[in-house]
Amino acid sequence: MSRISLGDASLTNILARQGTQLRAQIQRTANEVASGRQGDLGQALRGDFSPLLAVDASLARLKSFAGNTAEAAFQTAAQQSALAGLSGLAADLGASLLRSKDMATAAQVGLFGADARGRLASAVGLVNAEAGGRAVFAGTATGTPPLGPAEDMLTALETAAAGATNAGQVADAVATWFSDPAGYAAFYQGGGPLSPSPITSGEIADLATTALDPAIRDTLHGFALAALLDRGVLGSNHVERADLAQRAGGLLQGSQDSRVDLAARIGMVEAKIESAAVRNSAEETALGILRSETGAADPYEAATRLEELRGQLESLYLVTARVSRLSLVDYLR
Repeated sequence: MSRISLGDASLTNILARQGTQLRAQIQRTANEVASGRQGDLGQALRGDFSPLLAVDASLARLKSFAGNTAEAAFQTAAQQSALAGLSGLAADLGASLLRSKDMATAAQVGLFGADARGRLASAVGLVNAEAGGRAVFAGTATGTPPLGPAEDMLTALETAAAGATNAGQVADAVATWFSDPAGYAAFYQGGGPLSPSPITSGEIADLATTALDPAIRDTLHGFALAALLDRGVLGSNHVERADLAQRAGGLLQGSQDSRVDLAARIGMVEAKIESAAVRNSAEETALGILRSETGAADPYEAATRLEELRGQLESLYLVTARVSRLSLVDYLR
């Protein structure tokens, strides 16, 4: 005669709980087989999450560096493009102006002045260049163009040179305005230099270049001096106007070396940024692999465990079915 030691209701509850537990384990193990990840990460790490937290902290730091390198690379590339544009504007005009004193007619000097006035406006536009909505030569005042309109600059220079009667006096007055804190430095609408940007552990990118840099200031100086010819400076005195044009050409030619030096300095920063970005990317890839391996499930072990759990569940179903078929007649046999 069969004998059940527990009441049918109690046994049914026990079997139901076991079934629920087995189904939960099967679901978790099936997820491990599908995802390759441990269903219970805490158990897999034996409660020690410190290695995983360290990896996550490093990945967060690298993400911050990635943002910094992208912004810095964008800014330096825009600065290099602007400098190349300035050099392109200055090159042929400077050569033409240098020949004006002995070779150019009054009409030609006038044309040089008109050309310089247009190029000054273009040069100011290049210095006011933006990258991603940020003025790249404005220092900390990234939302403000560093320079006002070229015509405002020429008006200020005309005032500074008022009363000058020869090319030397005009040139001196313009040179004083560009070097005076109350002149070009006051015309500058940007802020102070940007702070160095961290681009990787222990390395920073120097992004301090502004429109106050001598290379930019001296280039604008040459354009502005020649552009004053188109504003009628020195009247009809062709000799002095031709002399002024030649002086402007000398300034534009002389500023070439400083532009090259500035481009080289920015180029060194660009190379540093690119190198840091490559190293950061490699480190991020390695940490990503380590992160994925932390708490990874053994697919063979998980599949084997899944089959065992399924077998246990099937056995439990058989026992449950047998218990559910018990009756008083069966019990009394």
